[in-house]
Amino acid sequence: MRNYSFPIAAVLVVLVVGASQAAEKPRPAQGNQNQPKKIWTNEDMDQLRARGLISIVGQEVTVVTTQAPATPAEANPPVYASRLDDPEWYSETAADLQAEMDKRQAALLQQQIAIAQSTNRITQAGIALDKDGPGMTLAEGLANLQAQVQEVQNQLDDLADLARQHDIPPGVLRS
Repeated sequence: MRNYSFPIAAVLVVLVVGASQAAEKPRPAQGNQNQPKKIWTNEDMDQLRARGLISIVGQEVTVVTTQAPATPAEANPPVYASRLDDPEWYSETAADLQAEMDKRQAALLQQQIAIAQSTNRITQAGIALDKDGPGMTLAEGLANLQAQVQEVQNQLDDLADLARQHDIPPGVLRS
């Protein structure tokens, strides 16, 4: 068995020297604890700016706001007992669902194009591993995407039924 006393001693010396140097580093001054602290207010900002203690990047923007008189409809918006009676809620929800439908239909169309191109032996250069794949095969992917489109369509139909039950005009969902 070999004796490793020299390397161990060298490591210990390095540790002791490093610790003593860290202990000798100057510490920040603790300042006068008895001196009261200054609280800066908005009135002091000009003084600080003049001393160069505040810097502003870009140009200062003076905002002048003038409010137009509110129309009676804006002053007192209608209050509904439930969001199910609010036509605006139906409009926003339908718009969100329609955006989702458009996104899913685009993915479905892309999958259908990929299937059509694969019959001509034109394929994608690779698999996008950072995105969810529609399925293991092109046909499974097509079925999955069609199911997703149908799911959003069902949600839109349910929303239309709910709107009809609460006497919301059908045009609200289309706007």
